[in-house]
Parts: sequence; structure tokens; C-alpha cells
Amino acid sequence: MNQTCTPQRTVALMDSHPLTLFGLSTLIKSINNDYEILLQELSLRKMQEALMYQPVDLLVTDLQSFEEDLQAGLETLLRMNAMFPDMTIVVYTSCHDSNVLRNLLNYYNISVIARVESLQDTERFFRQAFDKKHVLSPKICSDLARVTEAHPCVTSRLTRSEMDVLKHLFHGMDLQQIAQMKQLSIKTISAHKCNAMRKLDIRTDSELFLQLSSVFNQGGRVDD
Repeated sequence: MNQTCTPQRTVALMDSHPLTLFGLSTLIKSINNDYEILLQELSLRKMQEALMYQPVDLLVTDLQSFEEDLQAGLETLLRMNAMFPDMTIVVYTSCHDSNVLRNLLNYYNISVIARVESLQDTERFFRQAFDKKHVLSPKICSDLARVTEAHPCVTSRLTRSEMDVLKHLFHGMDLQQIAQMKQLSIKTISAHKCNAMRKLDIRTDSELFLQLSSVFNQGGRVDD
């Protein structure tokens, strides 16, 4: 009888603290004992070098180490992401710099989990990320929302029509549904959305969601 075997998924871990590496190994084995941890490094630079010889399916990493600051770590991480586009990346970090974190929003294979979440929630977020869902833990969403705190009246720049379209988008409607409800063309609805994003200096739907989350006092997110 022929039996099909699920390919074993391989994992790399990066953290500058050996104790944290041990904790991550334990956490990952509790999620799925079949995961094989192939690499453990103490800096992103060393991890990039190791991946050249031993690619993996999953990378769990901080954004910095003793060898690199946040900006250098971010640049190295994004280089690795470009080199290995099929690799799932989980950034497990204490970083609260919204300007740094914002650079990760456009990459749906990169999830970001804050170290201050509860152990139960952290395990749940790791499971979701390993299942190729895009995860931003609640604390990360809160940090990202600070991008708008310096401008508490950002939505005052929008027309009533633009704000109305964004409200319906935020509550789950798509452009076609909004057009049908308002008896307008989808081109008109799309123009309202694009004009609003331009006024808010937003480039992606992820950033738009976070902007509206801060307005409507919402929490974290997992993209299915």
C-alpha cells in the first residue's frame, strides 16, 4: 500500500539571546513536533549567510541583534525576503517603532508578533502565521496606529462621500457592493477610495485598515 507523507517543514531561528532561542524551539515543537529546526543564529547577518547554503520554509526572527540596529536589521530582513520569496517569516519582536514596523505591512508572507502578548495568544498567532496567514498581533496594531496620533483629525480632510466609502470598506463591503448600495458606478466608488488614500498619504490597503482601526478604536488583525 502506498502512503503519502506530508513533507517536513524546516525552520530557522534568529535571536541574540540563546535562552530566547531555546524558548522558541520549545514553542515551535509544541505547535508541531514534526517541524525540523535546521538553523539557529545570533544575528540577521549570520542568518542571511546561513540561508544561502540551507534554505528553510519558516524563519522566526527578531528585527535586531547585538550586531545590528533596527534599521540595519530591517534592511537585512527585507533582503532575505527578496532572496527567498516563498519563505514564511515571523518577526517576533519588542520593537515599538511604528515607522520601522510600517515597512513590513506590504509583505503578506511576513507576520509580526509582539513579545508582550500572552503565551496563549502568542502560540495561537504562531500557528496562524505558520499556516500562511498574515498576522499582526494586537500590540503591533496598536504601535502602528501611532502613525496617526500626531494628526488626530486626519479624517477631517475627507469629503463625506469619501469617508462613507471608507466606513463601508472597513466593515467588510467591497467596492461593487458599495456601488450597488449607493446606486453609483464602481468607477465613482473607486475614485472616492483612491482620493481618500491620497489625502491620507496611504499606499496600501493594509495601511488603510490600520488608519481606520485607529479612528474606529479597533484592535488587531489576522488576514485569511
